[in-house]
Amino acid sequence: MLADRCALSVTVVADEPQSASGRASRSDTSRLEALSDGVIAVAITLLVLDLKVPHVEDESLWNALVTQWPSYFAYITSFLVIGILWVNHHSIFRQIRATTRGLMLINLVLLMLIVAIPFATSLVADYVTKPGVNATVAMATYSAVALAIALAIASLWGYALRHPALLEPEVDVEAARKAFPRFSIGSLVYLVLLVVSFVSPILALTGTFLVALYYSFEHLPKARATEA
Repeated sequence: MLADRCALSVTVVADEPQSASGRASRSDTSRLEALSDGVIAVAITLLVLDLKVPHVEDESLWNALVTQWPSYFAYITSFLVIGILWVNHHSIFRQIRATTRGLMLINLVLLMLIVAIPFATSLVADYVTKPGVNATVAMATYSAVALAIALAIASLWGYALRHPALLEPEVDVEAARKAFPRFSIGSLVYLVLLVVSFVSPILALTGTFLVALYYSFEHLPKARATEA
């Protein structure tokens, strides 16, 4: 009986994917995804707090609403950014069957940065149309956060590709590696937008919106067909 238990234990351990960071655990993917979903849900909800109801007496409510257009544009852009991040995060973890400490730490960094988006959005909403250096500082902060997020999610997927044992068996690792530059191009674009923010904050915000639209399309390879 004891020998059978020992044999079973050895079989289970051997079945666990291994990586340079240590043994992976299949059960951790669902917990990691649940934590990520919760944090992202909070971050995307906080965005609406920056939309203020204008209080008017003699002036037109319509005019007061129109003057708040930077808040609306920043809200829509950030909602799209976070929403598409969630979609891509979900797409990544559909192809990951196990986690390691390294993968979890990268994911935590990603979540920390996502939670900073509402703060950066508030800065942009309040200052992006103001004259002087304040608009530049606000948009540069937003672009820096977006750049850091792009680097984090690219690192997350890149880590998984460097440790194929973490991936589902049907994932075409070679195709995924070839597609990686297309998936991670956002890091370079956000770096350019960070520079643009010092010239035209509004243009940089518009560029961020367009990058989010780009990532609304699938840039991860489809799983290869399994033989019957």
